[in-house]
Amino acid sequence: MILFVHIKMKLSLIVYSVMPKLRFHLKKLWSGAKNSWFRATSVKFRSTIPHTTMPRYGLPSIKPGASNRRRTVTPPRQRPDDQQDALAASEEASQQEEVGSPSATQDDTHAGPSKVMDTNDDGGDQGQGNDQSSSQVTYCVLRDENNFIQNVGQFYNQQDISDVVLKVGEETYYAHKFVLAKSSEVFRTMLYNRSWTESHKGLPEIELAETEECQKHFGNFLKFLYTAEVNISVDSAVGILCLADKYSVLSLKHLCTQYMVQHTRSPRVKNALNWYSWSKALHLDELISQCSKTIAWNAEFLLSSPEWLEMDMDFVRDVLENSDLVITNEYTLFLALKLWLGQEMHQDHFHNYANQLMPLIRFPQMHVTQLYKIEHCELFQDEPLMALLLQLINKAYRFRSLCPQQSDPEIDVSFKEKFYKPRNYLDLSVDTVRMQNTLRFGIQVDVRTYAGPVPSLTRDGEWKITYRKTIDTWTLQIYCHESALVGGEAHVQATLIITNQDDRVIQVEESEPNSCTRGNHLTMSVKVPDTTQAKSMAVLLKPLPK
Repeated sequence: MILFVHIKMKLSLIVYSVMPKLRFHLKKLWSGAKNSWFRATSVKFRSTIPHTTMPRYGLPSIKPGASNRRRTVTPPRQRPDDQQDALAASEEASQQEEVGSPSATQDDTHAGPSKVMDTNDDGGDQGQGNDQSSSQVTYCVLRDENNFIQNVGQFYNQQDISDVVLKVGEETYYAHKFVLAKSSEVFRTMLYNRSWTESHKGLPEIELAETEECQKHFGNFLKFLYTAEVNISVDSAVGILCLADKYSVLSLKHLCTQYMVQHTRSPRVKNALNWYSWSKALHLDELISQCSKTIAWNAEFLLSSPEWLEMDMDFVRDVLENSDLVITNEYTLFLALKLWLGQEMHQDHFHNYANQLMPLIRFPQMHVTQLYKIEHCELFQDEPLMALLLQLINKAYRFRSLCPQQSDPEIDVSFKEKFYKPRNYLDLSVDTVRMQNTLRFGIQVDVRTYAGPVPSLTRDGEWKITYRKTIDTWTLQIYCHESALVGGEAHVQATLIITNQDDRVIQVEESEPNSCTRGNHLTMSVKVPDTTQAKSMAVLLKPLPK
């Protein structure tokens, strides 16, 4: 028992002698760890906020008695041993801000230096030294376009707050100068011209002279200036387009043009006929091109319609000059022109019209029997016209005689003018494919056309066509046989004519002119945008002269 008490006392003395030193070291370690954590947290916090004495939407604080002091924004001073940690923390915070902030364009973002110095009158050392940093502020543009347009639109035709009156026919419209001027250069010049404003006291009233078509749609036109939207249809398109052009409202003019281009795509040939003259009068090249294309693809329908006989001289000339006409043959076009010239309304200018239009008929693309019929028609009874027709028919016979001999080095002739080249004649079709249920994929089809560029009723030129289809794309490979070559080659152009369920042309694709030999072939691919509408595809092989 005495021994146990003695051992316990010895252990107590050892513990009491060691514990103070152990407590001292533990306290020192805890204090160091706490200081390191606080320092790191403080640096990161300081690097993520603007280094200003006030929030960035306020003003820097001013110390008493320092009203005349030059003030700039200074970042907090950093201790030397924290420089590296602060720089790393600042770069990390900047990257996080860029990732989390909304995107902004160059015009919407302003990055400015926040540097700085704070120079005291009393020689203080604030801001001295080389400790400078920069912060980047990202701005985001917020828009409320819909609400803005609605707010402006509610003032349309409001009498109480208007400052100008527009008189159009029997209708009166109450408007606002600023709204008119911001959208139209014409209205801007009219409303803010000094001489005009001095002559109108009080609420000015302007009487606008408009055609009957434009009067019907002036309200829609004026409302667009307030709401940036317009109700348009096939019937109102021309009236709104003319108003947009007259008053130089370019955005509305563009919208109308795009609407009309979309609604003149084949087979909408009636829209194309109605809008073609307007497109030329207003110099709308895109609409002119689309109308011309639709009219050309549906030329067979046009030539047999009553509207053809009422077309003006300029329109008929444009049709005859078009090389993309899809028609049965050139003789069909001659008969249509003959019928147009025979109308009573054209008799006063018969010879003038005939002299301008007859040379546009491509007589070399007619067969001999067709040329013979022309020589014996009633037009030959007219002496002034007979001389012109004889000249054109003689060119056709010369073409038929010399073109096959072009390979002879002693015969130096050229037939590269449009007058000698074929249009898209349906008589040149060598094959027709039903696009919905054809079984011709991957097999060769034998077809025939006449050999050489001279039209003939005999088809002794042999060709082979291979069809392939991938989803909405058709690929044709066309090979020529020895019998189709003239002088060792066949100069041809392939044309694909796609029709819908009503047998109206909806798409025409042409290959580049190609010289085929036994060692090469012609490849052509066509993408069909709407396969549900495509019913059949006709393949034309057009022999071309050199």
